[in-house]
Amino acid sequence: MSSLEMVKSRFESLNGIRTVDPDFIEKLEHELKISLPDSFKLVGEFFDGSGIYVLPLHQIGWESPTNVLDETKRLRSSGRLLSNYLVLGEPAEGLIVMDCNSQLGQVLWCDAIDVNRIGKEALMTAPEVWGSYLDFVEYLVSEEESDRL
Repeated sequence: MSSLEMVKSRFESLNGIRTVDPDFIEKLEHELKISLPDSFKLVGEFFDGSGIYVLPLHQIGWESPTNVLDETKRLRSSGRLLSNYLVLGEPAEGLIVMDCNSQLGQVLWCDAIDVNRIGKEALMTAPEVWGSYLDFVEYLVSEEESDRL
């Protein structure tokens, strides 16, 4: 079983399948002028950003007013975020983004004080980094499983 299949199986046992509408993926790419990593699209077949409560994530869909599209546009318009980043969540005193220029969708969780520095200059506090979006979701699933014990 591949890593993707294992993460999908573990997520499904916690929350069932929560797919991302393919039209929303297209809209993300078109409106934000980005190319989303394959790992993001594949994980989107079972995880839409909801159902994981260990971190406050934005939904990858239309239903929530705090979704990845609107929040990314908001931070870009304020000049705080480079165009290759997608905002995934905003935990207290931090920001979680995915670098869409990286082939696997590297995910960074940085301090709020570093938001204006992401991709521009050295961060003041070392961020949590996952090599791919799949690695990030696997971390979330592991944390959620531990939380539910």
